[in-house]
Amino acid sequence: MRLVLGAFLVLAGCSSDPAVGEPADSGIPTAEAGPEAGAEAGVAGPTPLTVMTFNVLCSFCGDPAEYDTWDERLVYFEDLFSRYDADLIGLQELTPIGDDVPRILERAPGMAAVFYAPDTGLPYPDSTILYRESRFEVVERGEYWLSPTPEEPLSTGFAAGTQLPRLLVWTVLEDRMAGREIFFATTHFDNNTPSQPMSAPIVMERTAPFVATHPIILTGDFNSDLADDAYSTLTGDMGGWGYGFVNTQALAAEWRVETDESPVPSYDLDRRIDHIFVAGDGVAFDVSEWIVDLTRYGPRLTYPSDHFAMVATLQYE
Repeated sequence: MRLVLGAFLVLAGCSSDPAVGEPADSGIPTAEAGPEAGAEAGVAGPTPLTVMTFNVLCSFCGDPAEYDTWDERLVYFEDLFSRYDADLIGLQELTPIGDDVPRILERAPGMAAVFYAPDTGLPYPDSTILYRESRFEVVERGEYWLSPTPEEPLSTGFAAGTQLPRLLVWTVLEDRMAGREIFFATTHFDNNTPSQPMSAPIVMERTAPFVATHPIILTGDFNSDLADDAYSTLTGDMGGWGYGFVNTQALAAEWRVETDESPVPSYDLDRRIDHIFVAGDGVAFDVSEWIVDLTRYGPRLTYPSDHFAMVATLQYE
């Protein structure tokens, strides 16, 4: 872990977008729980669900000339969380130093966290889930590592000498409002090539067992825009997994840029590398709204991160 901490300090792995809770358990995802418990209780009708994904730019990353301090940016995060009041949030680039997760939770009342926190050693919250406690109950949780050895904690191997440990953190959640279980996950693909195209098949393979039994929502910084091979792998079925993720932006009845700037700045949808995906056999997703937030903060009118928060309001049945 000392080596990992050093890697964070030297190679923060920050990547720019061009345009204390519950630790996750280790282990291979299994679909044993299934949605039957919700079915026995009586599945409710479609219920709106607001989902956010946000790479926060790690607490010691960023040029001070361009970004405000972590303490200041935590206040900006609180405003983002409050304005969108998301039920589920996938965060990326929290670090094992500085009590990042507890400090984030202080700014997100009513939310609890799932992240990698071993019994001994430092936590590694590079991918962290926040969920609304009043709506969801964790049924099952875990993580795997985006490497040639996914079961080995903190493992790397796709990009020699430069890759940071990256992981996907997943949960099966009982959605009390909808009366059934859902699968929610967040991840952070490393920004060093070829990590992205080598990580995508792992995610496809390990999500597949849940697709037949659960609505799937996957968030993250994939360091992959719509023209990249990793994106094609995630949204196609080139590996014979029997499904492909669908981007909520493509399903949205409408989308908009939320900003304090006038005129509203242009935003290139094709260049975005952060995504909110959905999947699920026989699950109909309806996305009423998709938003990318370009709000600036503070006396210098700076962005809170080098990525923009994205929010989708959806229903499933």
